[in-house]
Amino acid sequence: MAAGHPRATDTAVALLRAGGSAVDAAIGADAVMGVVEPTGTGVGGDLMAVVATAEGVEVLSGAGRSGRGTDPASVPDNGHGFVPSVGGCAVTVPGTVAGWEDLHRRFGRLPWPALFEPAIEAASEGAEVGATGSRLWEGSRGRLDAAGEALYFPDGTAPAPGKRWRNPALAAVLAQIATDGPETLYHGALAQAIEEATVTAGGSVHTDDLARHRSEWVEPLRAELGDHELLTVPPPCQGTATALAAQWVHERGLLGVTEGAAGAGAAASMVEALDRAFAVALDCLADPASGSVPSYDEMRSRMAGARLHGPMPLGPGTVLTVVFTPDQAVVLTSSVCDRFGSGVTVAEGGFVLQSRGRGFSTDLNHPNAVGPDKRPYHTIVPTLVLEQGRPMLGMGVVGGIMQPQGQLQILHRVLGGAGLVTAVEAGRFRLIGYGQVTTEATLEPAWRTAIGRSGYELVDTADVIGGFGGAQTVLQANNTLTAAADPRRDGTSTVISLPD
Repeated sequence: MAAGHPRATDTAVALLRAGGSAVDAAIGADAVMGVVEPTGTGVGGDLMAVVATAEGVEVLSGAGRSGRGTDPASVPDNGHGFVPSVGGCAVTVPGTVAGWEDLHRRFGRLPWPALFEPAIEAASEGAEVGATGSRLWEGSRGRLDAAGEALYFPDGTAPAPGKRWRNPALAAVLAQIATDGPETLYHGALAQAIEEATVTAGGSVHTDDLARHRSEWVEPLRAELGDHELLTVPPPCQGTATALAAQWVHERGLLGVTEGAAGAGAAASMVEALDRAFAVALDCLADPASGSVPSYDEMRSRMAGARLHGPMPLGPGTVLTVVFTPDQAVVLTSSVCDRFGSGVTVAEGGFVLQSRGRGFSTDLNHPNAVGPDKRPYHTIVPTLVLEQGRPMLGMGVVGGIMQPQGQLQILHRVLGGAGLVTAVEAGRFRLIGYGQVTTEATLEPAWRTAIGRSGYELVDTADVIGGFGGAQTVLQANNTLTAAADPRRDGTSTVISLPD
């Protein structure tokens, strides 16, 4: 298993040893992540998951909708054609807590309250903040409202690496969730507090919107890659970009080719494929309920004519957990979107509300136009790769637009024969839009040269905000499990033995 913080990984291990399922472990770890990395996730965010069992693969979409009272004409523009990421207009209904229950109801083994004991303990007694978490925390200064500044910067600065962070208000909410389930968030006093915080900040999520929220079990989006099959969450999620790009490179016989001139050519092909895939995604991804989302095959057909060197989607953050057991494989991703979400704080609950509404276009003729009771373009991407029908690779890469890019590069290296740790730690490129690409110093020089020769401008990494992501991955190959957590972030990984 692999998770984004040592405390989360330890939680997953403890729940597995207590007889829990992979899904139990992932839920417990995710709840802990909301305590130790509140910049990235929490009960005010959304959740997506891909789960494989002997019966097949199931996908849960826990995306929340905009308020039914949203007036598109009154929503401001951020200057780039999207809804601003700070303030009430960015708030959509949080889907994480309902998603936890839906996953547990179908795949859980332990009693529901047991899943939250580690997170409650972490929030009430304190948990150490990681080095990356501290840096992101401090870098998010200025996004929060007054209540958020008081909650997360009580001493005027972010918690230093290794400092214990306590959040008693969140501990109380988690304890109530453990007792009463999702009702805690979607009905009653806390729902009223969410409405008041959102409306005060200029948004339109009300208690009736919270009460109506439901997760959805959806058909996986599938990309055929020869002996392998990539599965992820369908639109409005940008996993579509991962699938489109991987299939483009595979169809050219380059996916998994990593050595020599052909390997360098594959790097250039990946950049082009991602450029095309993001262009298609920006044109097509929207709430399927709008009735205007093309099929995956139609989006594939658009790849050849997709514009190159165009803009990129906006790039918020994420956390994820991957757990494989003999009978379940789960990739779970949750997020409040931007760092500290919308900056709108529910002081009574000790959490922020997500900024997922910033994924809406302000072009009211676009399928993804902001409007009432809609789900926006969604960036979180849990991905599972099957080999001859069996779970092989579970992965996610935090970091907005780096999610499809990092996943494609890891998959490419694994299929090329690299060990999982090598594939995760290897140098990466990042397409940043308008024909520009930046690379880590550890990327193969031949790859960098090939990308530049293919018509992309190579720019200095120092100019890039958001970095090269952070992966959590598990590989099952030759009846052996390997887990890897990206050293670019605070995560850890482990493989344990469970009793038969």
